Amino acid sequence: MNTDSLLSPPSAHTDPLDFSLADRLPARPAGQGRLIIGAAPQDDRPGLLFVPGAYHGAWCYAHYLDYFARAGLACAALDLRGHGALPQDDSFTSASIADLGQDVSGALDALARPTVVVGHSMGALPALLAASQRTMAGVVLLAPSPPGDLPGAQALPPVPEGAPRHAPNHNEIRARFLATSPDRDVASVSQRLCAESPQVLNDRYLLRVPVDAAAIDAPGLCLEAGLDTHDRHPPGQDLAIARRFGFSHAVLAGQPHCMMYADQWQASAAAILEWHRGQFG
Repeated sequence: MNTDSLLSPPSAHTDPLDFSLADRLPARPAGQGRLIIGAAPQDDRPGLLFVPGAYHGAWCYAHYLDYFARAGLACAALDLRGHGALPQDDSFTSASIADLGQDVSGALDALARPTVVVGHSMGALPALLAASQRTMAGVVLLAPSPPGDLPGAQALPPVPEGAPRHAPNHNEIRARFLATSPDRDVASVSQRLCAESPQVLNDRYLLRVPVDAAAIDAPGLCLEAGLDTHDRHPPGQDLAIARRFGFSHAVLAGQPHCMMYADQWQASAAAILEWHRGQFG
């Protein structure tokens, strides 16, 4: 199937770095997190819960929320504790990926219906932890960070403990998140990024988050960003993650790491929708 034909595209004038829709959608608390609701359930098909990666909040899924709402699917995006619109208190520096996994579970409790959890980058790890601890309809991983017990996974240099880590600067956003030109205006991204817990980052960098693959009994999809940076996503890593959990795997050749707000973000959204329809009708 040509995934580009699954839904008509938005206006050609839509700026992929315009996240203002997220500010207009209804929001409600969910445990220590906050849900932004894209659409309420219309039928019995599982909805989608979008979990952002490091430094990001629910806002980064603004386009997805519109896309899947137009597809008739219930959908929501999660501000994990201390992210997005949520304040960072004194405990934020010690927040761990296991804590974020509890935020995902709290969001699932608030939604109280069959749900596919979609985790991007670092957000894949709390999504997988939640999937290993409870029943869910499915799991989608977008450019995922590797679980700590993935054979061959590469550790990264740790960051200093004791204070939140500043968000990436404009150059890193352009090069690592978007694989775009060095003069691209990315202010709308940088002004929404937040500082990150050093514990969260080091949990990921030092491979401190094992995930019991045998405990996950749900279909899944792993989407690899073809333009991802090889220091964090070496060739073959995403495929190895997919195989470990028995998930389908696809490479989106023209997509950068943050595929949910890349120039051609519709390609990743359409791949998720096609997989969802194949699983659930």
